[in-house]
Amino acid sequence: MKPKDLIGKEFTCFEFKPTDTIVTFDKTYQDCVGKTAIVKSLNNVFPHYAEVKVCVSIGKVIHRHYPTQMIIDQIEYENKSVDDILNDMKQLISTI
Repeated sequence: MKPKDLIGKEFTCFEFKPTDTIVTFDKTYQDCVGKTAIVKSLNNVFPHYAEVKVCVSIGKVIHRHYPTQMIIDQIEYENKSVDDILNDMKQLISTI
């Protein structure tokens, strides 16, 4: 999945460690953890962050930035088939 394919996709908000000064993970981000967000756009200056819309309570919507690659990883992980998961498990077990 490419970053531009994220626009309009839903994901579950998560905690992350910011890698630069565009974002600081503060209380407003902690309030979003576990809530559903929709990707609105990629940040023009920092494309490794996507602007998302989060409904934190009834009638209250906030916009935040989340790491683009972490959103992609979550969406791809959630869309894995049972066969893919079983193959991953077999590979992990074979390393033991």
